[in-house]
Amino acid sequence: MALYAFGVVAAMLSLAWLCRDSYLLAVLFGFGPGPYLDAGVLVLIHEATHFLVFKRPAANRLLSIFTNMVMIAPLSEVFKQHHGAHHIGLGDTTKDVDVPFEFEIRLIGNSAAGKALWLTFNMVILPVRSLMKLPVRTDKYLILNWVVCLGFGALVAYLSRPSLVFLLLSLLNSQGLHPANARQVQRHVFNGDEGMRSRVHGHPRTYSYYGPANLWSLNVGYHLEHHDFARIPGTRLPQLRRIAGEKWYPSPAAHPGRGLSELINFVMNPNITLADFARH
Repeated sequence: MALYAFGVVAAMLSLAWLCRDSYLLAVLFGFGPGPYLDAGVLVLIHEATHFLVFKRPAANRLLSIFTNMVMIAPLSEVFKQHHGAHHIGLGDTTKDVDVPFEFEIRLIGNSAAGKALWLTFNMVILPVRSLMKLPVRTDKYLILNWVVCLGFGALVAYLSRPSLVFLLLSLLNSQGLHPANARQVQRHVFNGDEGMRSRVHGHPRTYSYYGPANLWSLNVGYHLEHHDFARIPGTRLPQLRRIAGEKWYPSPAAHPGRGLSELINFVMNPNITLADFARH
């Protein structure tokens, strides 16, 4: 997985260099490959948060900070501090930062325009919600995360503004209204099918995806399996599912696709609201 991290960073730096003199290329890359690569950065940060890349915690945190650099926004250390609460209190309105505030739910309702805007700016909304819900502990790693990411952003801004535009667009789209972020509307929200409202075996509801997008995302689609066995690396989750079998992971608990159609369904389906991210 460390090679995966270096590969993603190298790809982002290569694209930033290629569009250094062209705003047109910056926009094309920022809506094309960039968001997928940044989604890969988030996957790596997630794996490192669970200490699944290296045996030593410090090595995982340093790799996470290094990989986070190309996103400019310093996210890895705050994510590390808050992600444990997400696992412990999945769907809990006070512990799970993925669960929208009540005022968000009321404000957006089931409006297509509201959901589209909410998702477009999710990369801004999610960190703000995270900081409002849970405290952040300042330590040397948090400071290093800020210095590395903001320092890299300042360097890029000095060298090439089109490259900065590319990196910022990739960041926003990786967690926004873009197919690279289809998993955001699938992890803990049903897809309009009443049969997907309940989680099998009485566990908190969450859903998996077993399609081809897992090939480049360290099997991040195996989300149900990850919440059941958080200490198993993503690269081994398909093997876990084969061992557990259909009795433990029946097919109704899986999403059939992950892409633009899922985003359109989230936005346009009046049966889906932000309340579906919370535990009922």
